Amino acid sequence: MTSTVTLALRARNSNRVKPKYQICLIHPFDPRGEKVGGLETYIRDFITFHPDDTDLLFIGVDSTGDLRLGEIHRLTFRGRTFDFLPILRYSDRQAREAARSIRTSLTGQFFVALLRHFGLIARLIRSRRCSIDLRRVEFSWLPALLRLPFVQMLHGEGAPKLQMDSLLRKYSFVHNAGERFAVATSAKFLCVNPFITERLQKTYPRRKHKIDTLWTWVNTDIFRPQPLPASSAPFKVVFAGRLDEFKDPPLMFRAIDRLRSRLQGGIEFHYIGTSDPYRFAEFSAIEDITIRHGFKDAAGMAATLADAHAGILTSEFEGMPRVVLETLAIGRPVVAVHLPQLESVIHDGDSGFLVARAGSAEDMAEALAQRFVDVRDAIDAGAMNPARIAGAIADFTPGSQLARVFRYHQEIQNARGMTVASQAS
Repeated sequence: MTSTVTLALRARNSNRVKPKYQICLIHPFDPRGEKVGGLETYIRDFITFHPDDTDLLFIGVDSTGDLRLGEIHRLTFRGRTFDFLPILRYSDRQAREAARSIRTSLTGQFFVALLRHFGLIARLIRSRRCSIDLRRVEFSWLPALLRLPFVQMLHGEGAPKLQMDSLLRKYSFVHNAGERFAVATSAKFLCVNPFITERLQKTYPRRKHKIDTLWTWVNTDIFRPQPLPASSAPFKVVFAGRLDEFKDPPLMFRAIDRLRSRLQGGIEFHYIGTSDPYRFAEFSAIEDITIRHGFKDAAGMAATLADAHAGILTSEFEGMPRVVLETLAIGRPVVAVHLPQLESVIHDGDSGFLVARAGSAEDMAEALAQRFVDVRDAIDAGAMNPARIAGAIADFTPGSQLARVFRYHQEIQNARGMTVASQAS
């Protein structure tokens, strides 16, 4: 028989007050839109996996033109609800076009919109007692001005020798100034790989304690190992993402063209993304074997990756490329130009191959093509196992990486007494 004391303890525990955390995301983006990339996936996953004891306010962009600016809208995305405050109307088509000045760029216009709506934003964030999560250092002035704690992420912009588009290269001093300010004022400063972390810790030794690495991740609820296609003819190679200059699309296209010669035409190149490949003269050689898929949501991307045999990456710089993690998670090997961080997930002959960045572009294209032939032969021999390939990304999941960000916000809010009381169920 249950004692009176036990019943009383249960009643007290069921009614105890638990902390409710409030996080404000600020980024020039609309999660409902078609824009894809690492930053965009971060925000979509942030919404998808946010803890039940956390409420989100997202200050962003209306890309479809159906929301009133400067008003809170309660939205549902992937079954999760959050408050959305659009402060700028900027379509996905505009975002795909290269801006010719800061004034016309998405980042520049969003900066002005933050100033225009500053009073409203300040009242909302302060009344909700939010800590702030930032993806761009250019916006770190806002939480500093509000004297509110924020977690800053650096995704690689402004890194030495990084090929950026002409506008970012021209105004790199803006980013560099923002980086210095964000390192000084943030509660936590996270970098996408340890090489950036090391650079910043050396550059800002007095702030070393707050600078750390946060690897990216892959949503393994969506990207799961799938059987390889029944036949390797045609051999399908896939790439997903923006065709930024630092991803070296000319080398990618050259490699596919060389592979086409080696396989005597038995190849398809699949591109998932909204960039214009015709900007690069090398694309004309493979135009007729290219299938352009345009925008794909996560489920659509997973299906397209599963229909391919292998992925490709030719970037000169990356964090931990999410397209590599997603391709591997599906159980498809990746052939990539060597980046140090890829050594942890691409194991030669097992989950793909890494090709040294050495010699001429023609030499590297030939080396990439040969490694794809090796992959094709291994698939035909039954030596490529999707489950084993997917095992390479076991440490790169939301539960192991994204959960750290929520924990940082909780620790910051607990330490500053910012939490709002929530009645436990």
